[in-house]
Amino acid sequence: MRVELSQKTRGALSLGVMLVGLFVSTGCATVQPYERGKLAHPTMSTAELGGPGEEHLRAVTEGAIGGSAGAGSGCGCN
Repeated sequence: MRVELSQKTRGALSLGVMLVGLFVSTGCATVQPYERGKLAHPTMSTAELGGPGEEHLRAVTEGAIGGSAGAGSGCGCN
């Protein structure tokens, strides 16, 4: 037996499935006490860093695009 759904019902059903998928994939995790020291490291803060060298270091370590002070390879070797 095949059940035909109206377009409105299919839309509501797909919206519900997407909301459940979004809820499940929020990425919440329990942080263990021994992991909190790594998350509290100063490089994990969003505060601005001093000079262009430090900005380049931040861009490289976070995987962002190049430094602001000139050419660089992006591998952290300069």
